[in-house]
Amino acid sequence: MRRLVAVLAAFFVAASVSAQEKKADAVKQGTIKQVLENEKVKVFEVTYKPGEGSANRVRAPRVTHAVSGGTMLRILPDGKTEKREWKTGDTRWFQKEEFANKNVGKTTVKFLVVEPK
Repeated sequence: MRRLVAVLAAFFVAASVSAQEKKADAVKQGTIKQVLENEKVKVFEVTYKPGEGSANRVRAPRVTHAVSGGTMLRILPDGKTEKREWKTGDTRWFQKEEFANKNVGKTTVKFLVVEPK
């Protein structure tokens, strides 16, 4: 009987953790629209309304230009977070990196992202 109780307890703990992980991953996705691709670059227009974000993934080296600024939260693979403030007109270079992100501000954030090939 004790063994059955232990197995059931482990099952419910695992189910609870799994539900919490799914809830954390359940961020509404922003929109990514490819606006140009040629032999030299890929260019994307990326829009995040408040509360929207993107799933964790590896991102290529890129230039990111804020068409409309705001506050983004990066979630790193180890669970650490970094809040990034973007002003309209900011332009930044990023090396290859992995993260998820979320618009935690009150305004829609729009980026123009250029990935060299």
